[in-house]
Formats: sequence, structure tokens, C-alpha cells
Amino acid sequence: MATLSAPVSLLALPTAPSPLTQLRRSLQADVLKLRRTAALRLTLFSGALPVLLVFSIYFFKGHAIIKPGTDPWPSFLMRSWQTAGTLLLPLFVVLLTSLLVHVETKATAWKHLYAQPVGRGAVFVSKLLVLLALNAVALLLFAGLLLGAGALLMLVRPKLGFQSHAIPLETIGWMLMRTYVATLGLLAVQYIVSLFWRSFVVPVGIGMGAVVSTIALLQWEHADKIPYAAPLGTAVALRLDKVKGIVVAHELAPHEWYSLAWFAGALVLGYILLLRRPITA
Repeated sequence: MATLSAPVSLLALPTAPSPLTQLRRSLQADVLKLRRTAALRLTLFSGALPVLLVFSIYFFKGHAIIKPGTDPWPSFLMRSWQTAGTLLLPLFVVLLTSLLVHVETKATAWKHLYAQPVGRGAVFVSKLLVLLALNAVALLLFAGLLLGAGALLMLVRPKLGFQSHAIPLETIGWMLMRTYVATLGLLAVQYIVSLFWRSFVVPVGIGMGAVVSTIALLQWEHADKIPYAAPLGTAVALRLDKVKGIVVAHELAPHEWYSLAWFAGALVLGYILLLRRPITA
């Protein structure tokens, strides 16, 4: 009797997608989930309130604020940035992180998400990248609305002199960069808090409580080490010079370096703890 000599082929198990493929798939899913969400709407309209407030001040009281013949752009930009950085920008980051993570929690989709052919690392990094992108978009929109408000004041209040002076675009660029860095520590801390407390109320409550407490601690000598104080620290660091106009340092301040340290430390610790956490709904 002839014996079978052909080797018996074994069914090969499907190979796991590469880390970059997993991240790409997770990013595509997270971007699709943004449609018609409160996080996207918050990003698009977050910069409107501080700009509207400062525009109203200059529309009605600009003649009392700006001396004839002086450049109105520096004071206009500084008031707008300080209005945003004092309270509105930190609260925006708190709400944004909670709303983005709550998309999965509201649909009780965490078990389903981790059952997909993507690792926890891809999910973690994907949502972080979306948060960073939305934060950048919000700041760019805020700057765009500021320029638009200044252009509108040129038309409706020409006596203020906005049209007679150049827009300090380089200054705005540095302000954007430093403000973005100042929000990173706060964003990372709130991201980790939102991942571990699978609710909307708890992370928002913690974030708002931290923002209010930070404002009360601004006179403390170590306040610059608190991540929730960094956006305000960048805003109040702006100063007006009679010759140079608004002055913005071209290097990071200590509180911004602390923000970067919080960003790195919170993400590393949060990811390690996330790997050890059991999958729940």
C-alpha cells in the first residue's frame, strides 16, 4: 500500500496588523466618530467667546482705551489672549478631553473596541493624536477670529487706527506656539483622568475643581509647576512696550517646560496603568 508522502499543511493563523496599520485604522475610526459630536462643535466655537468679549469692549470703549496715533493691535491681542488664557482655555481643554473619551463610554463600546484587531497602544495614541489636533485647530481658529475681529474694527471703527498699523503676525505665531505648549500638560493629565474614570461628570468635575483651585493658588511660589496654571502663565507673561509693542519671548518659560514634563510623565504613567487595567464595558 502506498503511503502519503505529501506533507500535511497546517492552517496558518492570520498575522496581526503592524503597529502603524493598527494606528491608522484606529485614527480613521476616531475621526469618523467626531462627526456630529459635541467635541467637534466645541472646537469650532471655543475661540468665539473671548474674541466677542474683547471686540465688544473695543467697539464701545476703544476710544477710551487707545490713545490717538498709537498702535491698537498690541493691546487688542494681549487683552484677547489674557481673557482666553485665564479661564476659558483651561476649561476648553477639560471639556474637550472628557467629550472625546466619553464617545466610547456613552456607547459602552470599550469591550468592543479592544476586541478589534488593534492593540491598546494604537487606541491610546490615536485618541491622543486627535486631541492634540483638535487643540491645535481651536487655537488656530481663535487666532483667525482675532484677525477677523481686528479687520472688522477697521471698517466699523476706523478712528481706532487698526488699518494704519501692520498686523504683528510673527508675534501671533510665537503666542500660538507657546500657548499650545502650555496646554499640553493639562491635556495629558485630563486625558488620563478621562480614561480611568469612565464617565463624563467625574473628569469634568476634577478638571474644573483643579482650574478654580489653581487660580486661588496663583500667588504660591510653586504655582508655575501646576499644569492647570500654564496657559494663564503664558497669557500674563505678555507685556506691552511703548516702542516694540507687544513683547513675546522667543523661548519657552519655566512653566512651559513643566507643562512638557507633565505631558510626558502623565502619558507614560497612564499608559503603563492602562496596560494593567482589566477590560470593562
